[in-house]
Amino acid sequence: MSRARPRALCRRTTAALFVVALASTAMTGCSAASGEKAGPEDRIPVPSVTGIRDIDTVAGLKLPLEPYLFTDGEMSSLMRARDALIQKCMRGLGLDYTPPKPQKHVGPKTMTERRYGLADADLAADSGYHMPGAEVRPEPPLPAEQYRALTGEGAGKDVPEGGCAGQAEQTLAGESPFGVSDISQDLNSKSYELSMQDKRVQSVFQSWSSCMDKAGYKYPDPMAAMSAPEFSRPEVGKGEVETAVADVRCKKNTNLIGVWYAVESAYQQKLIEKNSKKLDTIHAAKREQLKAAQKVTGDTE
Repeated sequence: MSRARPRALCRRTTAALFVVALASTAMTGCSAASGEKAGPEDRIPVPSVTGIRDIDTVAGLKLPLEPYLFTDGEMSSLMRARDALIQKCMRGLGLDYTPPKPQKHVGPKTMTERRYGLADADLAADSGYHMPGAEVRPEPPLPAEQYRALTGEGAGKDVPEGGCAGQAEQTLAGESPFGVSDISQDLNSKSYELSMQDKRVQSVFQSWSSCMDKAGYKYPDPMAAMSAPEFSRPEVGKGEVETAVADVRCKKNTNLIGVWYAVESAYQQKLIEKNSKKLDTIHAAKREQLKAAQKVTGDTE
């Protein structure tokens, strides 16, 4: 058995839409989170888009839904607090438990870094579509007694309901779901789906595909190139660097990122307007969780 992870992180992520692994920690033992009974309202008309900027890098790009999600730094703060509370609980049960050490970050540093495919010409020339960084090391299994105390599965009466992990999450989140909200993630995924289906994005995909065809590569869209089986092996594949370089160049030539980002931002704005009450509650819950985490860890950020 692997170490238990927070239930909130077991939910669907935008990365699941990307065919490539965008760097989230693998979760096990997922279950439905409590506190969010109503799903998001995601039926919206096609939004108008004006003032599309020429964008050839995702550096500094932020999507409207980001305040309702957690950055890597915010999630790290929350997890440090969770680990500290779990350790206190476990040792209170007489168990010598040490939380797993944080692993080196592997993956996009921001929520937009590879949302629209590879955008960095230097990275393309260096490692193709592969993400630089060490591979995630699996954690060794916990002893059975520690696992039961951590999860509450088959544990004795002295173990809190939901185990030490459940208790820690409730301490930080109260009655709200721990970590990222299902609704926020669903809306984030929905905007991505809607933007990919949008005629304006489909049109720029065609322009990009024509550009790639002239360079000798046949792909319908950037995600198909990045997720090609021959580029999904552990090592950089034959022709991968050349394909990735052409991909980034064609994105720049067609302003693919500028168009796609503008269209998705417009969809997100509409989704936020339609779900404003739910998202206000989610944003408040996020702030409270981060405050609670700071009290536990003493973090100042």
